[in-house]
Amino acid sequence: MENIRIAIVGNIGVGKSTLVKAASSEPLKQLLLDVYPEKDCSEDVFAFQEEFDPVVLDAFYKDPVKYAFMAQIEFFNGRLDRQIKMQACKGIVLEDRTLHEDYHIFGKAQKILSNMTEAEFRTYSRTFHLMTEKVTPPDLVVYLRSDVETVLERISLRGRESEKQIEPKYLKLLHELYEEYINRFVECPVLVIDANKRNDLNREVFLKETIIRIAEKIKSLELRVSSPGMGEWVRLPQTKATLKAIDSERKLEEYLYSNPKLITVAGNVGLGKSTLTAIMERTLKLKGLYEAPEENPLLEKFLGNKKKYCFELQRHFLRMRSEQRLKGKSGDAGYIKDRSLAEDLLVFCYQFEKDGILTADELNQLITEFKQVNSKLPSADLMIILQGNPKLAWNRIQQRGREMETEGGWSLADIRNLNEWYKTYHNDVLHYGFHKGPVLEIDVEKVDLTNRIHCGYIFEKIYEMLTQSD
Repeated sequence: MENIRIAIVGNIGVGKSTLVKAASSEPLKQLLLDVYPEKDCSEDVFAFQEEFDPVVLDAFYKDPVKYAFMAQIEFFNGRLDRQIKMQACKGIVLEDRTLHEDYHIFGKAQKILSNMTEAEFRTYSRTFHLMTEKVTPPDLVVYLRSDVETVLERISLRGRESEKQIEPKYLKLLHELYEEYINRFVECPVLVIDANKRNDLNREVFLKETIIRIAEKIKSLELRVSSPGMGEWVRLPQTKATLKAIDSERKLEEYLYSNPKLITVAGNVGLGKSTLTAIMERTLKLKGLYEAPEENPLLEKFLGNKKKYCFELQRHFLRMRSEQRLKGKSGDAGYIKDRSLAEDLLVFCYQFEKDGILTADELNQLITEFKQVNSKLPSADLMIILQGNPKLAWNRIQQRGREMETEGGWSLADIRNLNEWYKTYHNDVLHYGFHKGPVLEIDVEKVDLTNRIHCGYIFEKIYEMLTQSD
């Protein structure tokens, strides 16, 4: 990813701006930059404070009934303007309040207080949903939690003229909305920080400890904190980016025609392996090798009775994927393969043994068979691993509506469990000798596989990796 976005959220006066300023300044910003395993000195910490017209804000505080709708639209505008600027940053991006807060906290508060009419709120709500269709959630939300008494004291101390008219009952309503919002928030991980007034006694210590906790949380999430260059594509004008994508397609197509390769696509159920395989097959004139789950009678039996058919199904997959590997390396054409051989063992079998679907003896037998067969097979030339949020994968499984998957087949818990194995699959597949070529990881929450420009970026990375390995 080009950057790691951290949203700092919380009630008025809780200390968001203070934290953002401290975290983006020396010496504390180095604590955040240390999350990068390898730095090229171009990364930085970028602070994006709230941007809005002070005239609009003053008018709203003086007459919230008259100016609520106008003020909320102005807040939207400020967030969207920031969003464009954030996309150009390489490093850590700190957002002081988010676009979603404007709607779920402040917009809803204005409707509850009757400062917006039903017609105004309907228009406001529609505007929000249209605006956020293309705005991805941050990588981490940091919620500064504080009681109303504390934020009232801090607002009084900082003495902003526009805030003198804020009433305690309004801050209490915001606090309640924040608590409800955070408790139901599922778009990305949340780190809750106790920001009550006892922390005012030694503010510098509190800020340093908070930033350390944020850095530790980022590391625990195992975010891919490299910067592959996607931003160079999305910042181009639409026409120029499209033409660049076409050039990448042609260059890779010509290379693969003269140098037949086998490319394998791996990733959790529902993340888009078949989609990417089909796109590359058609665009690059490759031959596709598919799992075709609908044509596998054992798979349907397995999803109906996993313990009974698990061992037999895994041996079937081993035979099938071995045959596909040999076909893909025959040299008669370039091939793109939907799912890698090692996933069956290193992801699914390991999880099935953990779930009690496979016995320890069955797993050991499969480990032996997989390693024995793989040792006699040529390696794929490139492996692509799709990474993404389990909730996203689950939503896509529901949308495609395969009966064998949705009727007793997979659950959200299953997809989450499998995702834990995929987090280390890149390293595991190399460590255990199942793949000897380069590996390209793609975050499907950042890269749209159906977008031609984004695919152009993928093709460029594939070309670079294949030619470097040659």
